[in-house]
Amino acid sequence: MSAEPAAVSAAMAADTTAHGACETGETVRSYLRRLRFQDPALIERLAAECVERARRRVSRHDPAELSRRAIEEAQRRLDQALARALGVNAGREPALIAAARAALLLADAGVTADEVYLTASANPALASRLSRHLPQAQPPEAPASMQPQKLRFFLFKSV
Repeated sequence: MSAEPAAVSAAMAADTTAHGACETGETVRSYLRRLRFQDPALIERLAAECVERARRRVSRHDPAELSRRAIEEAQRRLDQALARALGVNAGREPALIAAARAALLLADAGVTADEVYLTASANPALASRLSRHLPQAQPPEAPASMQPQKLRFFLFKSV
């Protein structure tokens, strides 16, 4: 037996991995454009970073998982940028971040994802432009008090 079949299979695996990464990169670039990123250089850089980060977490032979993880990374980066621009903690304010993402993607707020992503710290002007377009509950939320209820248990005597 010679080492040629091993070298050929290794080259084929590397080619398949490169082809899968190329397809994943295009998928992530398309997703970033749907997230309203406009600058081609920023889209290329973000897509490469997202694919590289996903590649570290995924087996080389699973292109579907690589694509899913890369898109999740792109979404996470947008959410972190929104939290940074609004001056909130993304982990503690997930509803606000989701509302800001909806305002960015669904409303014509005059804000691009590029502007949000490139913001280094809390930006009150950007936050005010987004807050005008935050979705509101319909009908508006109105907390009501609940009447006290008696509790009765089958095995225990309690009232």
